[in-house]
Amino acid sequence: MKRLIIVRHGETKENELNICQGQEHGTLSEKGTRENEKLGLELKQFSFQTIYSSPLRRALKTAETIQLHNPGSRIITDNRLMERHLGVLQGQTYPRPYLETDLYERMETIESVAERITNFLAEINSKQFNEETIVLVSHGYVIKVLLSLLRGLPVNEFYKISLMSNSSYAAEPFKQAIQNS
Repeated sequence: MKRLIIVRHGETKENELNICQGQEHGTLSEKGTRENEKLGLELKQFSFQTIYSSPLRRALKTAETIQLHNPGSRIITDNRLMERHLGVLQGQTYPRPYLETDLYERMETIESVAERITNFLAEINSKQFNEETIVLVSHGYVIKVLLSLLRGLPVNEFYKISLMSNSSYAAEPFKQAIQNS
C-alpha cells in the first residue's frame, strides 16, 4: 500500500506576525529554517523519490531542505498544492479580519480546494504507481482538506481536523485517498 507523507511548510515571518498569507509567498523565519533542517533529517527514515510541493516560496524552501537530506529525490511543483486563496484577507493581520464574516464570501471555497486536491490525488495515483512513499509539501487549509479526504470525512467538516504545526508531517495510507477521491 502506498503512503503519503504530508508536510506543512516551515514557520514564516508572516506566521510570527499573525499575517494571513493565503497564496502570498511568505518568507521562512529563522525558526522555520531550523525546524525544516530537523524535519529533513527526520524524513530520512522514509524511502522516497518524489517530493510534490506547492510553488509558494515557503513550501518550496521546505521541500528543498527535505531534498537536501534525501539525495536522489526530486521536487515537482504543483499549483494544486497552493494554499487556499484568502481573497482580501491576504496580507491582513488576524484575528480582526476573521470577525468580518462578509469577507469569507471573497475567499476560495473549500469545495474548490477539495476539487483541486482530488484531481491532484487522481493524477499522482496514475503517475507514481511504482513509488511506495510520496512526500507532499503544502499549507494549513489545503492539508486540512486533504486529510479530510484521506480520512473519509465530508469536506465541509474539514474544520474538525487539527491544524498541523509548521515543519511537521503526517503519514497517511494512499489507498484510502484513492477510494475517497
